[in-house]
Amino acid sequence: MQKGLTLKHFFLLAALAVPSIGVSAEQSLCTDTNDECVAVGQWQISLAVGGGVLTNPVVGGDNIPLLVVPYVSYYNERFFLENTTIGYTFSDAPSFDLSAILELNGEQKYFNSLHAGNIIGVESASFNDSEVLDPTSSDSQDFKDILPDIRNPNALKKLPSTDDISERDWAIDGGLLGNWYIGNAHNISAQWLYDVSGVYKGQHIKVSYKYRFQPSEQWPAKVMLSMGAHWQSDELIDYYYGIDKEDDVSRAYYYRGQQGISTFIGLALNYRLNPDWQLKFSTKRTFLANEIQNSPLITEKYQDYLFIGGQYDF
Repeated sequence: MQKGLTLKHFFLLAALAVPSIGVSAEQSLCTDTNDECVAVGQWQISLAVGGGVLTNPVVGGDNIPLLVVPYVSYYNERFFLENTTIGYTFSDAPSFDLSAILELNGEQKYFNSLHAGNIIGVESASFNDSEVLDPTSSDSQDFKDILPDIRNPNALKKLPSTDDISERDWAIDGGLLGNWYIGNAHNISAQWLYDVSGVYKGQHIKVSYKYRFQPSEQWPAKVMLSMGAHWQSDELIDYYYGIDKEDDVSRAYYYRGQQGISTFIGLALNYRLNPDWQLKFSTKRTFLANEIQNSPLITEKYQDYLFIGGQYDF
């Protein structure tokens, strides 16, 4: 069990505070008039203050309030830091860049009660038995230990929650991130990440499309629409959402996770008031893969992120 506020806890708080629609090294799009870019060799720090929430689809997990949201970016010619992602760009062209990245895996945030308190602010269960037992036969005694006796209300158990299962540990992922730019408005990104920390021993791939535009030259606002898909391996889904003998849960709820694809859509709107302040609205809905939804630990079909507030750029 983890105790105290470790370095991993610090990274988690930052990751939760910045549920981004996508991470990319977008120096190729920078111009003198693009205030979203970070000058080479210069830190950019922003702080958004307002109201928001990151919903938690896990049984017993609290929704995560977002009242103060920090953003940190730094780029030099090759190395970059963007919130909780660090990377090295080894191929950089006007229409394409390729980077090696290292970042904290985001799945564990749903299982740790630290989150809400410290941020300011497919398979169905089966036992793979080859023989179907008659519950009235003498051979069915072991079967009674698996399924609760519905005639006895005291034997019925609630759905397993974060309080009943073993700790889902932190994981650090490493891999590749590629960005394709079509003019200044369109961006397609793809990333492949593998568990370099050896926690869940799996991998995942995310592909996303983002479209940025300014509704009017007279209106100092910028809009970004996004959509994408996120494939996660058997090992990843089973580690975080599966249930087995390591968990303090009835065998009736055992579940082995399999690979699945979640999809998402997002919208972000920034309205600049002056060189330092801008109004910010962002929302994102993730439609969870069926293989995640089928877990007894999950109560929702989707997960939402919403934030409304003002952002100050230091």
